[in-house]
Amino acid sequence: MIEDAKQLIGVGQARNRLAHAVERTVPFGLTCQTLTMLWYATVGHTPTDVTDHRDQAPWYTTKANPSTADMIDKLRRVLIATKYQVTRPDQPTPEEIHTIRLAWELNAA
Repeated sequence: MIEDAKQLIGVGQARNRLAHAVERTVPFGLTCQTLTMLWYATVGHTPTDVTDHRDQAPWYTTKANPSTADMIDKLRRVLIATKYQVTRPDQPTPEEIHTIRLAWELNAA
């Protein structure tokens, strides 16, 4: 876990100068790694993850479990897909929300 945290998450590579910042950087990195693993274990894991990885990298013939790098990659893909997801038609646009807020303010006054 510590090796993955140093190599993949970047724990210990921060360029902090203040003692307080140094004391919180490593715990924050380890917390991020823990949250990634918890997310993957509870929501992100699908049985085809290892098979898909073997298809993309055929030299991993003995790979039986996802690695920490696989978990981080999947979380990145999910976050990017969520950020650039098309808004659903049942949700109001920011302009509609602004119009409603103005109408409420006028009625309240």
